[in-house]
Amino acid sequence: MNAPVVLFAYNRPHHLQQTIDALRHAKLSDQTDLIIFSDAPRTIADSDAVAQVRTTIRNVCGFATIKIVERRKNVGLASNIIDGLTSVFEQYDRAIVLEDDIVPSEGFLQYMNDALSFYEDKNVWSVAGYTPQISVPSSYAYSTYLAPRNCSWGWATWRAKWLKTNWQVPTFDQFIRSRQARHTFNQAGTDLSAMLLRWRIGEINSWSIRFCYAAFCHNELTVYPTASLVVNIGADGTGTNVSDTSRYESQTINHIDKTRFAPPTVGINSDILQSFRKTYNCSFIRRCINYLKLLLYIIQN
Repeated sequence: MNAPVVLFAYNRPHHLQQTIDALRHAKLSDQTDLIIFSDAPRTIADSDAVAQVRTTIRNVCGFATIKIVERRKNVGLASNIIDGLTSVFEQYDRAIVLEDDIVPSEGFLQYMNDALSFYEDKNVWSVAGYTPQISVPSSYAYSTYLAPRNCSWGWATWRAKWLKTNWQVPTFDQFIRSRQARHTFNQAGTDLSAMLLRWRIGEINSWSIRFCYAAFCHNELTVYPTASLVVNIGADGTGTNVSDTSRYESQTINHIDKTRFAPPTVGINSDILQSFRKTYNCSFIRRCINYLKLLLYIIQN
């Protein structure tokens, strides 16, 4: 049975339409259940756009089944995803997740379902559909690679992994005071510990960094394709967490060879990880700011 696609939408009807159109043309779409969560407007100014989004999703067709959940009150992206996926996992044991600015390629669903089957019950936390622009060594024989960082741009996971996540992060204070723990967590980008701290002090409300930290706590990795099967069209200044930037552009393809999936025993390729982390590493100035925030938190707590 194919994994369902869970789509989260808010106030960008034009982005959402592109996502739905591409998803409908992906292989296996007609054999896939689609579940859409539409958040309610946060402000009166968002009301018209949310209304347009809901008109769009009420006219969706081309999937095995379609379920729409329209929030009566605004819950925000993090709660929409956490609560939404938790409810989906009451029925399904795996799920593919998209937000309203992620446009999948034709082979996206096939790759996701193949990877969910191949990596199930292994030391893998989630499956990514996106990858940053990495340098793959000529000697690397696989179509996927492993990294100690989750991906929120077209991704998938299993019920068992999702339910292991403690969204309250009770070990945060112990973690943030450990230089070694922070260093290990940051091996896939020096922004990770800083993002977790920013969540803790209320600067951001990210579900993804907490999901990433849970993977770290369970010593599990995320599988990435060596080239992307999605495009993020939200890096135009309209999104919640991504500014207008070309930093995350990546080559996109329509097919991943499942016969060349990297087995988990291969582990992390150091050359690929070094290239991978460059996309996410903070600038010197940002690292200084983050360090000051860290010191202030430790002093105050």
